[in-house]
Amino acid sequence: MARPNTALLLTGGGARAAYQVGALKAIAEFYPRNQGIPFPILCGTSAGALNATSLACHASCFQLGVRKLEWVWRRFETHHIFDFHPGRLLWRLLYEGSAGLIHPDPNRAFNLFDNGPLRKLLEQLIDYHRIDDNILYGSLEALAITASDYGDGLSTTFFQGRSQHQPWQRERRRGVRTLITSDHLLASSALPFVFPATRIGDKFYGDGSIHQLSPLSPAIHLGAERILAIALASPPEPGQGQFRERLTSSHIASHLLETVFTDTLNSDLERLGRINLTLSLIPERDRARLKLKEVEACLLQPSQDLDLLALPFLPQLPTKMRRLLRILGVKGDEASSLASFLMFVPGYCQQLIALGYQDTLDDRERVARFLDIQSPLTQPQPRQANPSR
Repeated sequence: MARPNTALLLTGGGARAAYQVGALKAIAEFYPRNQGIPFPILCGTSAGALNATSLACHASCFQLGVRKLEWVWRRFETHHIFDFHPGRLLWRLLYEGSAGLIHPDPNRAFNLFDNGPLRKLLEQLIDYHRIDDNILYGSLEALAITASDYGDGLSTTFFQGRSQHQPWQRERRRGVRTLITSDHLLASSALPFVFPATRIGDKFYGDGSIHQLSPLSPAIHLGAERILAIALASPPEPGQGQFRERLTSSHIASHLLETVFTDTLNSDLERLGRINLTLSLIPERDRARLKLKEVEACLLQPSQDLDLLALPFLPQLPTKMRRLLRILGVKGDEASSLASFLMFVPGYCQQLIALGYQDTLDDRERVARFLDIQSPLTQPQPRQANPSR
């Protein structure tokens, strides 16, 4: 088993989280078939929380866990994740008025989609009892799922782990010990106004990327000294950020989604680098007083624009979804984060799995050094041309 201080951090991004599955598939091939998970600390937010929890259930056999995860993602359809009822939505907007936007009952608060199908899918596919078993038998140290508390605005990390892992309270964030269930996964992935809030106890929670100012914090609180993060930020395209003659709801939604799912991780990694540099200049005998430790981080992210890759798959979305996206300004003539976020169609997810797999193989030497792998088992494969580029 890997050292207990190695963590895997999986960020959010809706359907784009299929990229993480491809990256994990490549990493799994670095190890023998029956190897346990090399990331005893698993941290996930939003769609990344679903992937992290699935891995936690199969922590005793890393390759098996990744294969099961890939099998599901390759078959995802929109109706497996959410329902969209235009008539019901219109009725609420017309007859409930502003009350539908601010009422505290999550069954009446405004949201575009019903994530009931996702709850059913989670209950069918995830055996939550296995998490405790893997912790008990030493295959897993901790699983952490982050959500946002609508009541006090705190970034709340629900964690299930060994007895030595204690709850924490810091500025604008806290850690709460619990047994992870579907409620925590639904809460972590409930993007405001897109999916309904989830009630846990007497509180309502939404997407964990909201208010998550320190994405690395849960892993560090759980003892991580090395963190492999798989993010979903697309590389900047030439001309990106130039003034547009027209501004649509799609542009604004894409801007907000990129801010929510990307900016805080990049800032936290930059801050971590500065702390590590500062600690390296302080004598070892004085570091204990600071209650700080050096934490090594490794970031994997796409080599291609995931929003642009989603464009050819727009016609595969259900008709009602395409009409809604068109109203919001997604007309299929330019990339949209909103479209890629909702693009739960097999072709798109399979393409992202392939991209994540190839990107990780291309970066295999750096990943292997980070994970202390002397000789990865997988040999690099030639990159195939992408016909959609």
